[in-house]
Amino acid sequence: MGHLDIPVARLVTRYLYASREWLHFTSSIPDALLILVVCVAAGSYALFRYRVARHGIDAPAIMYETLAVAAPAAFLAKSLLKFAFGRINTREWLLAPQEYGFHWFNGDARFSGFPSGHMVVFVALCAVLWRFHPRWRPACLALLLLLALALIATNYHFLSDVIVGAYVGLVVEAGTRRAVERAYRGPSLMKR
Repeated sequence: MGHLDIPVARLVTRYLYASREWLHFTSSIPDALLILVVCVAAGSYALFRYRVARHGIDAPAIMYETLAVAAPAAFLAKSLLKFAFGRINTREWLLAPQEYGFHWFNGDARFSGFPSGHMVVFVALCAVLWRFHPRWRPACLALLLLLALALIATNYHFLSDVIVGAYVGLVVEAGTRRAVERAYRGPSLMKR
């Protein structure tokens, strides 16, 4: 954190934010993460119920249920961690560099940069797809790398926010997978 976060953020600011168009474009991107989570959870649960009614409990049904649980679990995890760590986000840090670091259990919206919630949610969802559809692994990896670069290039997050967000997403997926496995008494359905 101490060696890469600030130099990378300054590099992005120096080279990308020299353009007023880039600044204006990145300032007007809406945050629709909660809407995405609700849609994925509801859609996946509906597909799970449909699949169970037609085919019983099989690998696709398990995948849909895992997605339906992983999406809100990832969102909850990122919300709790952001509140607990209270780290300033990159854009606010650029305005107040002396506030770099963690501000434990601070509810202020300025201190909501760590970990990256988008990485938590997207990694958790892509990890589910990665597990059930190995041929989608290159596409999942490409999507996650593009998201990571976008979060850093738009100065929404420090590099370490993105890395820790990815790790938390993997932990959420592993926990969700284990919970679903226990619900159906065995890991045999999880393999393809």
